[in-house]
Amino acid sequence: MGVGGSAMSGLARLLAELGHQVSGSDLNDSATLAALAVVGVRVHVGHDASQVQGASCVVYTTVAQNAPEIEAARAAGIPVVHRAQALDALSANRRLVAVSGSHGKSTTTAILAHILRTLGEDPTYLIGADLTGPGSGARLGGSRLLVAEADESDRSFHFLTPSIAIITNVTDDHPENFVNHAAVMRAYVEFGSRIVHHGFLIVNADCVGANVAAEVIADERPDLTVLRYGRSRTADICLLDVHAEGWSASASVRMPNGTTVRLTLPTPAAHHLENAVGAVACAVALGLDPTHAAGAACTFSGVRRRFEHVDTRAGVTVVDSYADHPKEIAADLEAARTLARGRVIVVFQPSGHARVLAFSSRIGRLLADKADYVLLLDVHGTVPQVRPAADATVIVTHLRDGQYCLPLGADHVARIVGGMAGRGDVVLTMGTGDVTGYGAVILDALSQRSEVALSA
Repeated sequence: MGVGGSAMSGLARLLAELGHQVSGSDLNDSATLAALAVVGVRVHVGHDASQVQGASCVVYTTVAQNAPEIEAARAAGIPVVHRAQALDALSANRRLVAVSGSHGKSTTTAILAHILRTLGEDPTYLIGADLTGPGSGARLGGSRLLVAEADESDRSFHFLTPSIAIITNVTDDHPENFVNHAAVMRAYVEFGSRIVHHGFLIVNADCVGANVAAEVIADERPDLTVLRYGRSRTADICLLDVHAEGWSASASVRMPNGTTVRLTLPTPAAHHLENAVGAVACAVALGLDPTHAAGAACTFSGVRRRFEHVDTRAGVTVVDSYADHPKEIAADLEAARTLARGRVIVVFQPSGHARVLAFSSRIGRLLADKADYVLLLDVHGTVPQVRPAADATVIVTHLRDGQYCLPLGADHVARIVGGMAGRGDVVLTMGTGDVTGYGAVILDALSQRSEVALSA
């Protein structure tokens, strides 16, 4: 259910490649469904209870838990399991490396998978984002290693039993499922308690929440080995001299054995260096040479929608970002400012009604302080049946007059950006919904502007 989602589609792909008969449905057609069909997954657009006939198991995510197929499966006595339960079953004969955290999971998981493959390992991996084309975030490998994201949003990472667990950070998020910060902390502590005996816990030393959770976990589980990474001088693997300029972010990395190597990534997003060092720390826990692991990380080319360079036209750079939480928004706006030689123009699509209501003031202030102009789209996400709905105007109150507009759609956005963006500007399409498709329309408008200028 929801087979077009990045994590669910990856799971479907892995199960199909293992020889299972897999089918799935999604509300909307997409390139992801087409890619699944190529590997033998039977895909359907739209919900229909009859689609579960003959199934031996139905896998769902929390978003799709009330779909008619789920009700029909339960009525027919067909086992219904959460996606994370299916992932746990997939890891039964494998060594599971589970990457958790409020932010940075996809990038950290992807860099780790890249390091392992570059150094001759052959891991299976399941990433909640595409690396290149649709379906590229999942791969069936030949070794016992399984590298996967561990989703905290609905506490489903409590189904997993990892050999190595990474906590990239712990911040307040998912207000629809967590009543307060204490509830978030308890969820991570319970996740850490599920690590296998004598396993590894790898923690971002720069995050207070992650360190507090790690201390509680370590007190309860003294058998675990804890490795810390980050900019803190107390980290086992330490980032030093972080610098970002143009499409490059670099730092020196002090390894546990005292050696120092240089780490460079092709992005202005300096926070991706923390993700890379977290992945290197995990490679060290797996017994790989730290210098070789850092060298492999330097050849990583990035993840789709994680500050992804879409293209540059007429001197205007268009970047696509999945950020929707204040921490993520702040980090990507800082990266955009590093890159820009002119203005930072943001096309922002707020995501999730509960999240917008909870974080609107923080998001609005960030956009007011760190962006030069903001084009606000409608809130992306299913309108809640019980909770109040939100709209983009709750963010507007924190923006300055003349700093924003409420566009009507992609064509409206393209006309505005195409008319105002100048050489050296960075246009950031930001959010988890269909805003990702706005970049291509904006680029077309910039190209037409260039053609008119040349003909004149």
